Formats: sequence, C-alpha cells, structure tokens
Amino acid sequence: MSLKSRIGQAAEETFSGIADGRESTGPLGRALQTTLGAVAPVYGAAAWTNRLLHEAGVMKRRRLPAVVLSVGNITMGGTGKTPFCIWLTRFLSESGRVPALLTRGYGRDDEERLVLVHDGKRLRATVAQAGDEPVLLARRLETVPVAACSDRYRAGQAMLKRFGIDTFVLDDGFQHVALDRQGDFVLLDATKPLDSLRLFPRGTLREPSGALERAHLLVLTRCDDRAETARAVRFLKSRCPGVPVVRTRMETTAMVRLRDGAAMDAGSLEGGDVFVASGVGNPDSVRRAVERAGGRVVREIRLPDHALPTKKEIAGWERARRKTGAGHILVTDKDAVKLREMGGLPNSFVSMRISLRFTSPRDEAVAKKVVMSRVRAGALRGYLK
Repeated sequence: MSLKSRIGQAAEETFSGIADGRESTGPLGRALQTTLGAVAPVYGAAAWTNRLLHEAGVMKRRRLPAVVLSVGNITMGGTGKTPFCIWLTRFLSESGRVPALLTRGYGRDDEERLVLVHDGKRLRATVAQAGDEPVLLARRLETVPVAACSDRYRAGQAMLKRFGIDTFVLDDGFQHVALDRQGDFVLLDATKPLDSLRLFPRGTLREPSGALERAHLLVLTRCDDRAETARAVRFLKSRCPGVPVVRTRMETTAMVRLRDGAAMDAGSLEGGDVFVASGVGNPDSVRRAVERAGGRVVREIRLPDHALPTKKEIAGWERARRKTGAGHILVTDKDAVKLREMGGLPNSFVSMRISLRFTSPRDEAVAKKVVMSRVRAGALRGYLK
C-alpha cells in the first residue's frame, strides 16, 4: 500500500474509533475525543444556520422546472445511496417519468466542472473526469442521462436544455439545501446504533438527528439482523412519528471478471476463500456481503473511500492472494469502474454487484407510494409542464 493510502487508512481508522463511541484508553486519545466533542456543537450550529437561512429566503434557494427527488443521508460513510438511486431511477422510468441523475462527483480533480457522464446512449466520461460513483451509476442505469457537478442547479439547467427530462434524482442531496426539491428520501444503516450517533467531528452525524423530521421517507439499509433492525425502527418511529420507514437489504446479484467482462455465477463464492480489496465508505459492508454469499475472507485490504490503487499495489495483492490460496481478489462495483480503466488486471480480479432489495412487498409498496406522492406534489406546485 502506498504511503498516501496508508496515511488515509490510518486517519479513517482513528476517526472511525472515535465516531463509533469507543472510549480511548490513552491520554492522547481521550484528549482528542474531548476536543472533537467541544467542536461538534459549533459544527451543528453552522449546519442549522445554513439551512435556516436558505429556508427563510436570506440565502437564495433555486428551483428547477422539473420535479427534484433527493436521495441522501444524515451520516458520513456509506449507507447504500448508490443502490437506492439505481432502484429509484429505474422505478421512475417504469412509471412513465423521464428521469436524469445529478451528482457531485467526489474524488475527481475539479468538482466544480460540469461533466456529462452519460447521455442516455453511451458513457461519455472517465473516472478521473467524473468520479467513480457517477461512472458506476451511469454504467448501471445505461439509458439515463447522468451529470456531475458540485452546482447541481447549473447541471440541471444544462440537462433540461438538452434532454426532455421531467424528474431529477439528486444523489447525496439532503444537505444540498441551495436547490429546492419536492422529495427527501434519507438512508440510514441499521447496523449502526442510531440513538448513540454524535455530531461531526466527534461522530459521523452531518447535522443533528432532528433533521430526519424533514424527510418524506426513511430507508433503513442492511436490515439482516432482526434485533438491530427492530431497534432502529423503534428509534425512528419515536423520533420521527410521522415519517414512513421502510426496510431494505443488500444482495449480491452478479459477479464479473474484470479482465474480460465474463459473467460468473453469483453463488460461486459459496465455501471458497476470498481476498477482499475495497475503497468504499463502509468496508464492513463488503465483508458482510461476502460472508452472506458463503465466502470466507482470508485477507482484506481497506483503502480510503474513492482511493485508486497503484499498479504496484495490485501486483502485491496478486502475490498475497496466491500465498493465501484464495480463488479471487474481490472488489466492489465502485472499485471496478476505476480498475477497468487501468487495464492489465490479473484474471483473479472479480467485481461483486450489490443491489438493493426491500425486505417485504409491503415495504416496497410503501416506498413506491411515497415516491409517486412526491412526484404528484411537484406537479401540483407547477414543477411539471
């Protein structure tokens, strides 16, 4: 692992320990926790003030002449936004809408640059130009226009001039209060105790948990453990009694060999040893996905979110895989879009496609009902022609 990756990984592990609420035993660790705890209320006040100024009209909140549905979260780290964005966009298309997806494009050189990632017919940007998540979304959605820009209003205007769009899906938009929206769908990881989360930088909360009351739909992800899920549902229903809550899980739906794009049986992990390498916001979820598929993780590499491994690192992983006897080096779809552009990968590299599934038909029906109610609300307010 490169020095930059090692530093990033160490920083993430340190912050993760603090954010998860584990008490430090050393004096330096306790001092750091105390310092970050003192800063957290300032961060929370700044987030609250920013939203209040936009809602009061002091700071301009811009509107696009289309329905805007935001998919976001209230915590840092991965909660499953990408799989939910894919589900939501496909559902809108199936329901007769003409959607497009707006995203920031984290990890690229210039996030202010407007990049058309997909025009509905073909991919038009690289990971370096657009970011890994926009390229992944474009590849998975295939026929839906995708644009990346930190100014989602400017991106939306450009898309409306070129395409006959009537609905935008705003990726990671819950805190992007500068753009008006008609629906806020907020994702929360059921494996994280919601009642013990703290504000950044002491914890992972982007804003106080009271912000959840503004949501139109709360989506619990990774609902594999009944006790964890029940606890999360109880918390949300007591904290936000008027907001619908639905439960989802992540399933491995496909596996692809990166070198030649050959499809593999999603059940081929069963009983096998697996070498895992990932650069995502929630690496624990990758390990759990492998274990749910019946694989045994014998070695694990965790890179910082959005990190791109070097060819030297990849060669080192392949040597390590051979020593462990693992059949594959398994990466996520998000990592795969970066690795494909590098080329020259060993045959052992395999990507695992994770898709969102609702835990019951009732949960999916509730989600669809809320989505369409927000679309109709946008139409009634004149956001549709």
